[in-house]
Amino acid sequence: MKTTRFIPNLLILLFLASFANAADDYKVIFETMDCNGNTGFATVGADEIYKMNNGDCTDPNNPAKRLKQLLVHDGSGSYLVYSLTQDEARNVMLEMKEYMKSRKGVLDRSDGVIISH
Repeated sequence: MKTTRFIPNLLILLFLASFANAADDYKVIFETMDCNGNTGFATVGADEIYKMNNGDCTDPNNPAKRLKQLLVHDGSGSYLVYSLTQDEARNVMLEMKEYMKSRKGVLDRSDGVIISH
């Protein structure tokens, strides 16, 4: 009797845990550029982004502008640093603002409790 209750309860807990983890996995995708003009793409979790700083070199495509640096938590107490153009940095900041506004809207409209880990 206990086994028949245990298995469905375990499946429900696993489903809820996977749903909760999926909700926290919002990713931000952006184009990177180094001081030599090499470009690429990166994907980071929205909750891993720490801050945006001024970079240490100019944009090779537009020498009047400096590159920006995006600092991202790496999980070991340090940061990964991504260089972005000012336009791409602005896009990332706008996306983060929209994400946080959406997240706040969910909180405002619900009676649920959010547990952060």
